[in-house]
Amino acid sequence: MSFNNTDIKTANEELEKRILDDRASWINKIKNLISDTKDMNKLTDSQIQMLSYRQIIIDKIADFKTSVYKRKCTWDRYFKDMYRSYSVDYSIKLTGSEKAQFISGDMASLKLQIKLLENHVEFYQECIKTLDNLAFAIRNRIRLNEDDF
Repeated sequence: MSFNNTDIKTANEELEKRILDDRASWINKIKNLISDTKDMNKLTDSQIQMLSYRQIIIDKIADFKTSVYKRKCTWDRYFKDMYRSYSVDYSIKLTGSEKAQFISGDMASLKLQIKLLENHVEFYQECIKTLDNLAFAIRNRIRLNEDDF
């Protein structure tokens, strides 16, 4: 089993592009939803859309966490194999921390991929917080409107 850093670098470029596009899409959706709450006639639709977005994001978080877990398993598997290789096949005797540093350097692309995915999960979690706050805002706006009558 051999670690191919070049393939992962290419995959990271594509992943980063997809993540940026996804973030821009969700930012736009949430901004539109927030602007729709200004109109009392659109509050019910906004409330429904907010709940739908929230569920979609929860599903995406689960998918991304699964991807992070799989990549961490891959990291662990390669780390073990490379540690053994640096212990047995490498011409210079290295300490345990030196081996770990060499391996981290060799697998920096995989570590970057894991960090990209973890950061995107955090982005989704912040989106959920925003949507939750929006739900309270919509509820309060409806109450204020009912109190006026």
